[in-house]
Amino acid sequence: MYGFINLCVRALVLEKFGDEAWHKIRESAGVEDSFITHGCYDDTTTLQLVQAASEVSGLKVPVILELFGEFFFSFCQQSGYDEMLRALGGNLKSFLENLDSLHSYLSFSYEQMEAPSFRCERRHNDNALILHYYSHRKGLHPIVVGIVRAVAKEFFDSELKMEVLEETHEEERNGKKEHVTFAIYQRRIRKIDEGPPKFVAQSRKHSEQQLNKEDVQAVFRNIEEQKEAGTNHFSPQKIHQSLISLGNLYGSFVPSYPEKLWMTQQIFCEFFPYHLVFDSELNVMQAGVHIQRIMPKLRRMESNPVSWFFDLIHPQIDWCIKSIQKFENMQFVLQTRRDSITQGWGDDKPMLQLRGQMVWMDSLDAMVYICSPRVASLKELEARNLHLSDIPFHDVTRDLILFNHQRLAEIELGKQLEQKKEELRTALQALESEKQKTDMLLHSMLPRQVADQLRDGKRVEAGEYELVTILFSDIVSFTNICAECRPIDIVNMLNALYIRFDKLTTVHDVYKVETIGDAYMVVGGLPIPLTTHAERVANMALGMMVASSEVISPVSREPIGIRIGIHSGPAVAGVVGEKMPRYCLFGDTVNTASRMESHGVPYKIHISSTTYSCLEERAFRFENRGEIVIKGKGLMNTYFLEGNDSATIEEILGTYRENEADSSRGSTPEKTDKTKTPPDTPLLTAGRYIGVGFGPKVSDELKVVPMYYPDNDKNRTPYRVPKPSSTAKTSSGTSASSSSEPTSEERPKCPVYRELSQAKGRSPVDSEGARSSRSAGATSSPRRMRNRMSNHRESKTCILL
Repeated sequence: MYGFINLCVRALVLEKFGDEAWHKIRESAGVEDSFITHGCYDDTTTLQLVQAASEVSGLKVPVILELFGEFFFSFCQQSGYDEMLRALGGNLKSFLENLDSLHSYLSFSYEQMEAPSFRCERRHNDNALILHYYSHRKGLHPIVVGIVRAVAKEFFDSELKMEVLEETHEEERNGKKEHVTFAIYQRRIRKIDEGPPKFVAQSRKHSEQQLNKEDVQAVFRNIEEQKEAGTNHFSPQKIHQSLISLGNLYGSFVPSYPEKLWMTQQIFCEFFPYHLVFDSELNVMQAGVHIQRIMPKLRRMESNPVSWFFDLIHPQIDWCIKSIQKFENMQFVLQTRRDSITQGWGDDKPMLQLRGQMVWMDSLDAMVYICSPRVASLKELEARNLHLSDIPFHDVTRDLILFNHQRLAEIELGKQLEQKKEELRTALQALESEKQKTDMLLHSMLPRQVADQLRDGKRVEAGEYELVTILFSDIVSFTNICAECRPIDIVNMLNALYIRFDKLTTVHDVYKVETIGDAYMVVGGLPIPLTTHAERVANMALGMMVASSEVISPVSREPIGIRIGIHSGPAVAGVVGEKMPRYCLFGDTVNTASRMESHGVPYKIHISSTTYSCLEERAFRFENRGEIVIKGKGLMNTYFLEGNDSATIEEILGTYRENEADSSRGSTPEKTDKTKTPPDTPLLTAGRYIGVGFGPKVSDELKVVPMYYPDNDKNRTPYRVPKPSSTAKTSSGTSASSSSEPTSEERPKCPVYRELSQAKGRSPVDSEGARSSRSAGATSSPRRMRNRMSNHRESKTCILL
């Protein structure tokens, strides 16, 4: 089939089912979305698309084919064939009988087209129209039902009822051929206001009907006027003339014929050089001069069967007078046989084909075949040793060859343009895919806003931020782990840990600044300032504690432990360098956040008083650590972040489920197993959490949902509906809102807090000796980075390289 059919299938699916359905159908059928109108494709491609459409839509294949037939008719109209279709016939029977002629004309543009064939007859007992459908392709007859119904409704204002009377497979010369017989019952739709005509022929017919109606009214009005005038003016001859004129308007035309044919046999054979006459026994009785020139045996006028000289190409029937009479209203195509053609023709030359009409002559008991050469271009004319002079002037084949020669050149040019267009579309899709990959890589190195400015060639100015929150984390006993295992094990462990941390940055929309060895740095509140920067980083820290418990140490085969430090304050951020540019942070806030981590306690989240003041109105739980000596800072009052009463583990990890949202707050992990993912929230793919410990395990198929914050970008991601939060509280202080609020010891602790408590009891480490286990000579330790931070303490700035 040609690409025109596949393009129609695509248009049908896109209009009826949408883009997503077409994508599924194309993938299920295993075909590319690139069809050329005049390109040839295997029939299996179209059949696979139909079968896939049936599976995706849930409709049966015959229903899909009938729907395709109706859509194919409108698709042809929109493709420029509307006037051509309307001109085929004035009623449904003549329209169907002339479809073969239309297919014969289209074969000049679609040379390899294997079109079906149609034959109509009228059943006298119920006046039903019997349609015979012939096709080399099996099982496609429902398409005919859809096409005929659409034609009857659009052109003839009729409704149809079609029944399949018989379905057989006839044995033909070129194999089996499907023959389906339909009974068509037509009922005209009554229209109150038909409106103006849609087509030129329809307009002419409408005008003639209106003219006839006016003429009839004028005749009868003239008769009535003469009657009223009296007997003196009432002439019977005038009435007779009026009735004759009325009869001419609606009477049948009766032609007159001469007593003899005023044309000699010689003139007839010369001016109709392509014709044949054969009797009921198929013996050739007469032939045109050009046919005699090509086939010398016909000059002898011997009674030889026509099948000795010609093969019947269309319709696909045997040489039989009764079969030919059934198809008299169709176009017949005959092809010369090579063993009967003149010797000078050449073995490499294609055979000459003739097309024309068969007419049975009862008085002579013979069949006449008036035809002309079937050639579509000057190239084909030359290949058959013919010239334009061999075609009579009255034959439109001369004009058709010249016209079609230019049209074929335009079709070839259009085909090439369509191929180039399709190649360009494929290249643009590949370019867009590569651009998305490049953007993803670029956005993983720089903030999205900064990366977009650099890509547009703009200069990114350094920005001052009044208040941001910075987080540092490192792995407990990382130096000992490095000393006792292979480097590849360290890489695998860090990769498993940082993949989980990276997912959390997406959940809480914070920016990952850098990783050096086991040090992980995150900042909230830049490059776009956010009022919830501290809350986002705090929830990120709680999630990091949960995620780290799922990563196994290659030495102890136990979950690794981390310590986290958080501080809030002003900072300056900007892009440094041109080759491998980095988005760096400067300011004393970076140093202080690093000190919070280095002076922290394993399995604890150590925060400064500045961060505490940003979070104390929120529903976080804290433990007051008191004043401790911070290197380079002196005495500082710090806190331990223990949990969040307004969020569940699922929300913090991004695996929030709607059904258990309220019941799982402050609950144990066992109560969160029955939760379900909200169906209407856009989801992001997460990595697999394979470690042991508490909290939900996130598999490859499970999704993560960005957590809700009041200042989220509503245009980017629709987050879940916020829930009312409780009041923040410290374990050593009183409630900030009401003295009747239960204390932290009385309130049910969330799994994060409970696990942290277990970890503290499991691995008691003094805060002053928290980093005593780290070796100064470990090359993968971030100690050098922190020493560099201390050297810049006087300048109150720090750059993270």
